[in-house]
Amino acid sequence: MANLMPLLVVEAMLLIVGSLMYRGIGRLFSGSASRGKPQDRSALPVGKARLRTPASSEAAHAASPRPNTAAEKLIADLQQQAKDSDDQRKAKFKAHVERKIPPISADGREAIERGQAARIAIRHVFPPRLPQRSMSYFGGLPIVPDEFDWPTVHNRQGLLERLNFMVQIDCSDLPPGPGRDLLPDKGYLYFFAPMSDTFGPDALHFVSRYEPRRVTQKWQPLDMPFTAKILGSDPTDEILRGKRTHYDRVEVEFAWIEEPTDAEVAARADEGHAFEVADKIRAERVEAFYGSPVTPDPLLSAHQAPKDTLWTPYPGFPANWHTARIVRKLVEAYHREETADVTAQLKALGDAVEDDPEAKRLRLVQRELSAFGSKMFNAFFPTVNAGLKEYDAPPAEVKQQILAFLEDLRANGMPSSSPARRPHHRQLPQVMNHWLSIAAIRGAEGGLTDPDGAALIGREVVAALSHRHSPRGHQMLGKGEVIQVAADEMKDRYLLLLQIGPDMAVDWTVGEMGPLQYWITPEDLAAKRFENALLTVEAY
Repeated sequence: MANLMPLLVVEAMLLIVGSLMYRGIGRLFSGSASRGKPQDRSALPVGKARLRTPASSEAAHAASPRPNTAAEKLIADLQQQAKDSDDQRKAKFKAHVERKIPPISADGREAIERGQAARIAIRHVFPPRLPQRSMSYFGGLPIVPDEFDWPTVHNRQGLLERLNFMVQIDCSDLPPGPGRDLLPDKGYLYFFAPMSDTFGPDALHFVSRYEPRRVTQKWQPLDMPFTAKILGSDPTDEILRGKRTHYDRVEVEFAWIEEPTDAEVAARADEGHAFEVADKIRAERVEAFYGSPVTPDPLLSAHQAPKDTLWTPYPGFPANWHTARIVRKLVEAYHREETADVTAQLKALGDAVEDDPEAKRLRLVQRELSAFGSKMFNAFFPTVNAGLKEYDAPPAEVKQQILAFLEDLRANGMPSSSPARRPHHRQLPQVMNHWLSIAAIRGAEGGLTDPDGAALIGREVVAALSHRHSPRGHQMLGKGEVIQVAADEMKDRYLLLLQIGPDMAVDWTVGEMGPLQYWITPEDLAAKRFENALLTVEAY
């Protein structure tokens, strides 16, 4: 339920004659708790701090003296409650993993054939509508009612952890089409996935939720504690975002793309072989919805930047405070690494005498780094003001101050004890263009989501961003993309409920991970048992 807030923290060590009672009953929280409402504690699964009972707990419990005070009884009851909750949750997952799917019926076969005959294609709404108002989107946080069952599973360490939210779909947004009756005509679908490296195969079950009720003003975006930390795509991402639990939000819209019929192919027989005509018709229908393929624009690409002068991606850069703060974070992170490296080298030297050449050199670099830190702070000083709105434009003099600092950094670099310890493309000044490209892209994309900030982003910048918002691998129903074996193995018994393909703007592809495919039997789909959906993930 909505705010799975910890219900109880008990840190106790009671000395009982001849034994030591259990220490620290951790937080108990429900897989579905409600915002500020009293809970039925007998049904609560165990929280993050005390999520599993050691294998020897039953024997230890039996060997412990019988509780004879209220405090001892409370601890014993809670300990047993924790174990019971863990056991129930594990049994539920085990039953779902091992359940037998009955042979498909004629009705089920007909539903699968209809579901595969057409797909609901999904595309970004870009540029974003302002204000953003759709209830169908990727990333962000789910907008949910007071009681919401956030998928929670035991991770590899046996601790309860929540899956990452991926997609929310307003079923009333889905347009009429050949398989529309297979999906609910109203309500909201929520999809989750294990996007950290802490989960086992159980996390591919119970990954979807359906809420049939009409949205009210009480529904709000929900950010849950103990949600798994997303595996970062690269070190720069973690510098800018930290250990985040959810992705950037992107609104989406839908259209049906039908498979060509034999009659449609036959009518164009003069255009080639049947399979060639079918492919041509598919391509036409895809292009009618998505538009012509978008090629990357060099405007924001560091690969096209000059190497012998400061590169500013577009006139007026940085467009907003958010852009300037991104540059500051990246320069500060580089400075921290250099400072830490010098400190570590000095420590390794131990009590070096004052005239030791290496110690003297490192101390000089240390002083230079300290002076550089002051210069950096002065250049970016206005960006530390929390009162400044992220997507407002910095004054012209501040922009000039920042650009002057960056030009000095490009020309003279940063004090360093050993530049060679970094790969060449990560050394100054080579890495600066990469920083400026990231800042330009993320600053502009963020600005476009703000009613006032959008006016600061020029049309040429919007056009340069469009290739990041033109993925074509997202769909509902239809035939799943075959990567290795999953789509082939699932297609005869399951419908493809949702496929999430690689997406540059949302950036949820980690390593060589392929699309996330959510599958459901036609019987579960008809009965709206969306919690029974399965997730498959394969690598390219």
